Amino acid sequence: MDKKEDIALLLLTNPEFVKWVKEPTEELDIYWNNWMQAHSEKVMDVKEAREILLGLKGPANNVAGEVKSRVLQNILAHEDANEINFHVRRDAHSWLTIKQWYKVAVILVLTSFMGYLLSQFATAESKDKEALVSEPEMLTKATHFGEKLNFKLPDGSSVWLNSGSQLTFPETFDSLERKVYLLGEGYFEVKKDSSRAFKVVSGNIETAALGTSFNIDFFNPNEVFVSLLTGRVEIHSDSANQSYFLDPGEQLQYKQADNHFNITTFSDAETIGWREGLLVFENAAFKEVIAVLERWYGVEIKVTGKPKKPWALSGKYFNQTLDLVLDRMSFIEYFKYEINEKKIHLNFN
Repeated sequence: MDKKEDIALLLLTNPEFVKWVKEPTEELDIYWNNWMQAHSEKVMDVKEAREILLGLKGPANNVAGEVKSRVLQNILAHEDANEINFHVRRDAHSWLTIKQWYKVAVILVLTSFMGYLLSQFATAESKDKEALVSEPEMLTKATHFGEKLNFKLPDGSSVWLNSGSQLTFPETFDSLERKVYLLGEGYFEVKKDSSRAFKVVSGNIETAALGTSFNIDFFNPNEVFVSLLTGRVEIHSDSANQSYFLDPGEQLQYKQADNHFNITTFSDAETIGWREGLLVFENAAFKEVIAVLERWYGVEIKVTGKPKKPWALSGKYFNQTLDLVLDRMSFIEYFKYEINEKKIHLNFN
């Protein structure tokens, strides 16, 4: 065992040194700072011993086992170890000046220290394992019928939720990917991160992007529309084992019943106008119109009778009240309506 190792080991088994590291006081600070100034060549030994005591170096089992082995060998093989000049305070109770108590003191301190050190490493290791296996808390943002919501995700990406929609996402994204789960309709402006793809799961398909903006309509559980405004996205379906890439201005329609994909162009106003309060119908059937009105205005619509012919309604309504919208529709489709707070009655008789 060389002189340098002797010094580090003796520091580890010096009660005054251990106390200074674990429970420093002004008196101990002065003493050990003065000691290091007087023994500048031993400063690295002091730092090494401090790091070991504070549990900063090496795995728990290796550190404890190696230190314990070396110290015990030092105790048994070097009876004169206390002759190394530390210039500690020489009083009647100094552990280095009472040679006959040297072994007992070292072993007592070593036993106490090793137990503490092992418990600290065990606690740290346990916390590390918990951090690795614990799943982040999942959060959910949802909108009722008649309301919309804009918020930011943990990575800084922006989301707009349409009425009657829901987005579930982790409190913190992991280092590999950013994955969220959508029901209803959402518009995403994704913050660029080349190391972590941003993924939106909507039913059986997954839309992946690095930094882009797109809209996903998943109100119908059997149909999904993905519309890309900027950047590029990859859309994948596990059930169909297929992937598609979209360029800006393209929209993918996926039908779950037959795993059918269709890519077309789209109108910005019709697809994302809802964010600005623009309600758009394009050749919409009667049932679709009723469902959209209920969701958009947060009302319940009751129908008496039925239309005389199938609807193929087209129209744009910008921040208009339900009364005005129904008034325009009734003029075209020939029905009467009554509004009683949140309950609407359409009469085709």
